[in-house]
Amino acid sequence: MIDRAEEMASGWGPEADELKEMALQYAAVARERLAEGTERVKEYVVQQPTRALGIALGLGVLVGWMIKRR
Repeated sequence: MIDRAEEMASGWGPEADELKEMALQYAAVARERLAEGTERVKEYVVQQPTRALGIALGLGVLVGWMIKRR
């Protein structure tokens, strides 16, 4: 039984490493997109402060209403 488990574990080595590399690449892309999105939001708030405040207020009311209903 232990031999079979060792065979399976050794067989997954390259595949597990490949999956790990893919996950690290996806995480790096996600970090980049998050940074870009954060920068766009900051620019929007600077350009349209009143509208941004209204959107934040509306979302706060909506989330509060949804939480209250639970």
